[in-house]
Amino acid sequence: MKYFSLVFILYLFTNINLVAQDYVSPVDFDILLSGTFGELRSNHFHAGIDIKTQGVEGQKIRAIADGYISRIKVSTWGYGKVIYINHPETGHTSVYAHLQSFNKNISKRVKQEHYNKESFELNFFPKKNELIVKQGEVIGLSGNTGGSNGAHLHFEIRETKNSKPINPLQFNFKVVDNISPILKKIKFYCFDTTLINGYNSSKIYNIIKDNNNYTIPEIPNIKGDFAIGIYTYDQAEGAYNKNGIYSIKLYVDSILYYEFKVDKLDFNTTRYINAHIDYCEKIENNIKFHRCYKLPHNNLTNYSNLVNNGIINFNDTSIHNLRLEVKDIFDNISFINFKIKASNIPFTKKDISKNKTNSIFFDYRKMNTFENKEVKIDLDKFSLYESLNFSYNSFEKNLTTYSNFHKIHDRNTPLHKNYILKIKASVPNSIKSKTYIARTNDKRNFWHVGGAWEENWIETKTRDFGTFCIISDTIPPTINVINIYNGKKITNQKNIQIKIKDIQSGIKSFRGEMNGKWILFDYEHKKNLLKYTFEDNFEIGKYKFSLIVTDKVGNISKYEADLIY
Repeated sequence: MKYFSLVFILYLFTNINLVAQDYVSPVDFDILLSGTFGELRSNHFHAGIDIKTQGVEGQKIRAIADGYISRIKVSTWGYGKVIYINHPETGHTSVYAHLQSFNKNISKRVKQEHYNKESFELNFFPKKNELIVKQGEVIGLSGNTGGSNGAHLHFEIRETKNSKPINPLQFNFKVVDNISPILKKIKFYCFDTTLINGYNSSKIYNIIKDNNNYTIPEIPNIKGDFAIGIYTYDQAEGAYNKNGIYSIKLYVDSILYYEFKVDKLDFNTTRYINAHIDYCEKIENNIKFHRCYKLPHNNLTNYSNLVNNGIINFNDTSIHNLRLEVKDIFDNISFINFKIKASNIPFTKKDISKNKTNSIFFDYRKMNTFENKEVKIDLDKFSLYESLNFSYNSFEKNLTTYSNFHKIHDRNTPLHKNYILKIKASVPNSIKSKTYIARTNDKRNFWHVGGAWEENWIETKTRDFGTFCIISDTIPPTINVINIYNGKKITNQKNIQIKIKDIQSGIKSFRGEMNGKWILFDYEHKKNLLKYTFEDNFEIGKYKFSLIVTDKVGNISKYEADLIY
């Protein structure tokens, strides 16, 4: 009986995996990638693959297997128009994002939900088996909606039981890739008592490629603890994009010291990318180094074979051999062998570290606060990825601000959680409702953060360090109509198009109505475009059209027109 049970379990496991391999392509043409699974993105690892759609929108997108639609979301940002399909036979959920539109059957159900909630923004979960799809069925057309920067399909496969994304390229999707990852730069990280070539500062080397061999131009002399970082990316045939890599291994004198691999991700920990990468290099130089060591507060589970969390120290004066291996999902591999000269000679130390005068030590494991007469901040424990010496400065306000400029530590330092930021200022009651905390830069560009007043303090939450101030926005959004005007006969047109924009705090909401009833405007924020498409059963008659647009501090613009259909 035990033998039969074991055989049966093995049979089920084998067949589940066979079914899982039996997916069809979501597109009708060869798959070219503009993004890979686990790629380094802003504040997250890329949870799927980006498939090129031949430079255009409107390509047919197909279900990779039988299943039912478990979720549909429509958003101005993020994934835009997206479909989630559960595949019970494999235990997977497939995701198709940035769609231009859904098929007729799905569109009908989605439109019903839009009108039920009177909202363009939508996130709903159809009942199980309400919307059945068959393998190869066209579920929609490719697009560029949401936070997409160009026409493509963002495609994912997740484990249905826990919604964890897994690498889609583990399955049988045909992608041609015979190109090994590209190695560009190595960074040697120093710590408080480290000397690299005699200096207490980190050192970056450009990697030199000679035929198929990668090298660095010299042998660094290092005393004390140090660690390694690498700037690398992958490419594939037929695409110029700098894609993400699959794995990194670091060997120290033939001992596997560090391994990083992205075969599975977790949305609950994806923001720890800011601990994995060199965040300062990203902000300052737009270069994303993989740290080949682990910061104290980094809960990613993509590491293995960690020795001393990847931090290296040689207690001798010998030359040591190090090796970095970088692979893509198709087992194309690049590697670099290099040497380190360990030293215990007391080099003349040149201190080029940052000035720490008037700084306050913040322990990442504890709650941390700072306050003076004009500003207060409260950080929850584990908001930081490592402890730091917190700094603060202020600068005189100018004619456009209601407060001084407050430099809260350093914009190059990432945060894992929101913290509470309060700024004090004397603002007339007549203007208070139109003021907010803004983040700014050296060019005095401003980004809305928000805030609510309590007496003379305005409070908000943010996950950024940087420079903040209080500004006002008294200018309502602009409404520019494209293809209608008061009294126009619209019988021969298919839609109404209007551009809306707010140059200060930003648009919060909009509402269009015909004869007092809500109508569905599709919003393309990248084009500032609202588009209402007439229903098939739109009746002949006279209509009172109105559009109300509200910004984030409550300024309102309104447009009205009498239309004839």
